[in-house]
Amino acid sequence: MGVIERTHLLSPQQRRLRNRQEVIDAILAAAREIMRRDGVAALNLNEVARLVGMQTPSLYKYFPSKFALYEALFRMALRLFRESEEHIWNTSQPIWERIEAWFETRLRLVQEHPDLYHLFLDNPVPGFLPSPESLEEVRKIRTPGVQAITEAMDAGLIATHLTPDRVLDLLLAMRRGILAEHLGKETHLPVGDERFHSLIPEVLALLKAAWAPSARNAERARACHEGSACPGE
Repeated sequence: MGVIERTHLLSPQQRRLRNRQEVIDAILAAAREIMRRDGVAALNLNEVARLVGMQTPSLYKYFPSKFALYEALFRMALRLFRESEEHIWNTSQPIWERIEAWFETRLRLVQEHPDLYHLFLDNPVPGFLPSPESLEEVRKIRTPGVQAITEAMDAGLIATHLTPDRVLDLLLAMRRGILAEHLGKETHLPVGDERFHSLIPEVLALLKAAWAPSARNAERARACHEGSACPGE
C-alpha cells in the first residue's frame, strides 16, 4: 500500500498571517515598480495603493508611512547584498578569485536590482534615515571581507602596509567607481557593452602586482604591522 501523506490545514491565525504577507509582498513589488519607473525618491503611496488595487487608507494598515515602506525596502536591499557578500567571502576559493567574484556579483546584482542599489547606497530620499537596527546590520556587512583579507595577509598571499580594513576600503572605492560609471552611462551604451565591466580584471591585475608577496613587499608590510615607520612613507 502506498504511503498516504497527511495534509495539515492552516489555522485561522496562520491563514491570516499568510494572507497578510501576500499583501505586503504585493505592496513591496508595486513600490519597486514605481521606483524603477520614476526614480527611488518618487515613491507615492496613492500610486502604490492603486497598483495593488486597494484604497490608500487600507495600505496604512501595513505601512503606516512612506518612510516605513522605505525602511522595508531598505531591509530587502540589505538582506540581498549581505547574503551575497557572506556567500562569497565564506567560500574556500583563493583570495583573488573571491575578490573578483565580489566585484562581479555586485555588478550583476546592481544590473538586476538598480532600485534597491540606489536606495541602499545613494541616500536618494530626502528625510529618510534607516533605523538604527538596519544601520548596525549594514556595518556588519564588511566583517567577513575584513576577516578573509586578514587571513590572506597572515598567510602571505597579500603583502601591503595597509591594514585589512583599509584594503577593503580601497576595494570598496574601486568597486563603487566601476558601478557608478556603469550605471551613469548605462542608458547611453549599446546593449551588451562591456566598457566598465571589462575594467574589473584590469583593476585586479594592478592590485595583484602591487600587493604581490615579494620579499620587499613582505618586509615593508611586516614593518608597518609591527608599528614601525612604513618604508617609503
